Amino acid sequence: MSEAKAEKGKELSNDAVDARIYMALIDAILDHKLPPGTRLVEAPLCEAFGVTRGTLRRVFVKLAHERVIELQPNRGAIIALHDIGEAREVFEARVILEVGSVKGLAAKPGNKNKAFAELREMIKKEHALREDGNWRDWIRLSGEFHIKLAEVNQNDIVSGYLRTLIARTSLLIGLYETPKRNSCSADEHIAILDAIEQGQPALAARLMEHHLGEYALGLLAEPTQPAEIDFGKLFAPVR
Repeated sequence: MSEAKAEKGKELSNDAVDARIYMALIDAILDHKLPPGTRLVEAPLCEAFGVTRGTLRRVFVKLAHERVIELQPNRGAIIALHDIGEAREVFEARVILEVGSVKGLAAKPGNKNKAFAELREMIKKEHALREDGNWRDWIRLSGEFHIKLAEVNQNDIVSGYLRTLIARTSLLIGLYETPKRNSCSADEHIAILDAIEQGQPALAARLMEHHLGEYALGLLAEPTQPAEIDFGKLFAPVR
């Protein structure tokens, strides 16, 4: 690592440096530039980011804790491979929480106009991101829509559990699904909101279950063998 790069790293706090590397890796994963099974070789990554192995390993520990990567003996870090069983269980948990949440929300009286106006604005942004091919930000906004919808129901316990589950499913969608899917989540989100606003609990529940089921089905294919990655070229803009 050059002295210039080392000095650049010293200009930032450890937390800031860690966050920069963490987000660069997450973005590369969601952009399908680091496919599942890719080995994260320390030496070229340290050179690419201009950091020491200690700094990089600190980020690896965080990513491993979040199950984004796996730390394997004698192999080091690799992008986590798809576990079909786990993906199914995560989506099943979301169905249990979200179907019940929208069903209860549709049956609940009260003025929700302001919250639903905000949700519809989110859907417009979501649609625009997908149309522009901004896959990474679309995944994030789609997850935020589901969190916001749960928060409207004012159950902090459900919202808290859902945040954890959505973080995991957003990663799974980013890793394993591609933008080629024909169904548009923005349209599905609109239909769910319409059912809730019209006071149709059964319809809202059925639409949400179908919506989440569609995503789950998109994650059942086995991943392809990853190609060799040029980390220096991939992360050049992060230096």
